[in-house]
Amino acid sequence: MPKKTKDIKRSNKKRKEEKKTSKHVENDNIEKNNKFSFDEEIVIGLRRIDEPKVENKNVKKKTNKKQKKITNKEQKKKNNKRDIESKQAVIKNKQLENYEEIHINVKKDTNNIRRNTKKRKSNKRNRIILKIIKWITLLGIIVGGIIYAMLSPIFNISEIIVYGNEKLSSDTIISLSRLSINQNIFKFSTSSTIQAIKENSYIEKVEIKRKLPDKVEINVYERETTYMLMYGNTFVYINNQGYILETTSVKGNYPIIEGYKTPKENIKDGNRLNEEDLEKLEDVLKIMESAKSVQNNLKDKISKIDISDKSNYIITMEKEKKKIYLGDTTDLSTKMLWINEFLDSEKENEGTIYLNVNLNSEKPYFREKV
Repeated sequence: MPKKTKDIKRSNKKRKEEKKTSKHVENDNIEKNNKFSFDEEIVIGLRRIDEPKVENKNVKKKTNKKQKKITNKEQKKKNNKRDIESKQAVIKNKQLENYEEIHINVKKDTNNIRRNTKKRKSNKRNRIILKIIKWITLLGIIVGGIIYAMLSPIFNISEIIVYGNEKLSSDTIISLSRLSINQNIFKFSTSSTIQAIKENSYIEKVEIKRKLPDKVEINVYERETTYMLMYGNTFVYINNQGYILETTSVKGNYPIIEGYKTPKENIKDGNRLNEEDLEKLEDVLKIMESAKSVQNNLKDKISKIDISDKSNYIITMEKEKKKIYLGDTTDLSTKMLWINEFLDSEKENEGTIYLNVNLNSEKPYFREKV
């Protein structure tokens, strides 16, 4: 746009604004001039004209009515507020009263609960104390009864009975037990008495019973002598389990085992053979069992068994005047049949039977003593 047109528009805007401001100023002056005051101005030759009273009254009445309406409304509102506030206050008071009552009731309930719990605790304590007193009295009665039993002559031992003994006499077992007549039946320990009786190597197991008021029963299980060992000029009795039962100069009617490896210092009553001899003793038991199963019962004819060589056991039959090289423990049943046959065929001859051969390929033989 050209500059002239712009300047023209700006001048027109200024003019319009000046006109608007001049109009406002004129209007203000007119309003000032229109306000007429009899007190400030005196007009010569004219009476003062009073303002019409009637109109003011009507205005006042109207204003009063309006004010009355407004005031009535405000009073109603105020009254409603007061009523609401009073109702709220009443409700609050009731709530406070209820709360206080509830609080008081809760306090009472808590106090009652505390009292009840205290009573319960005291009752429990009393019950526990009564139970303790009862148990103490019972224990006192029991202890008193035990003391009475220990001191009373009613429970003194009048008889000791022994069962199951064959090798050992009843007197020796009673002396081993260390029990005596007129001793109080409760003044000895069964476990210590059993250990005392088992000090004898012949005793394997012991059972002791008190028969109130004045009897004691001792039941023993003895070990049986099955074999003998030669120990110098003495004989050592042993059982199937390898326990050394007795060392004596008396020769018993038992097979003698020769060639054992147990050291001489270990050969004492109650001891046992060493492991190597125990293994060989198991083979001896097999040999004796198979000899027993034969028709003529060869077990009773065996007088000695040499166990020095496990691969070749040597059996001696003194009455039959025969020595038998048995070999190991294989094919024992057939070997026993061969022994029985040689005993019948070579009954009158003294000599040696050789069974330490392979029975599948070789035949056993007898060699007479020269």
